[in-house]
Amino acid sequence: QMAVFLLSSKYGSDYTPPPATGIFDDVPAGSSFADWIEQLYNEGITGGCSQDPLLYCPENPVTRAQMAVFLLSSKYGSDYTPPPATGIFDDVPAGSSFADWIEDLFNRGITGGCDTNPLRYCPDSSVTRASMAVFLVVTFDL
Repeated sequence: QMAVFLLSSKYGSDYTPPPATGIFDDVPAGSSFADWIEQLYNEGITGGCSQDPLLYCPENPVTRAQMAVFLLSSKYGSDYTPPPATGIFDDVPAGSSFADWIEDLFNRGITGGCDTNPLRYCPDSSVTRASMAVFLVVTFDL
């Protein structure tokens, strides 16, 4: 579902991705979201959850940390690199793997985090459909 949300927000509600070829071992071509998932991969927005074998893990929840990368990569392209983090969130140290992405999301006004006193992002929490709606509307000016 997340793949559909991201690509529809990026390209519009009429967008239809090309047919899947079955590149992920756990997402067979013809399955309900395969076209969308493979397009995310083909655009460099995701690398999946495993490289050998290539897996997507379609049943895994998406964390708020992962969503920061998905949103910014979808909007600005797979070559986008956010500015270095400074450590503004209590629960996201500046050197952590998603910190640059998370702080960029905050600095762009896409998120205010999950708590303000102290400022926290809750990077390991799953993204709800409600939160996803807000992320998409704000990121893509919908």
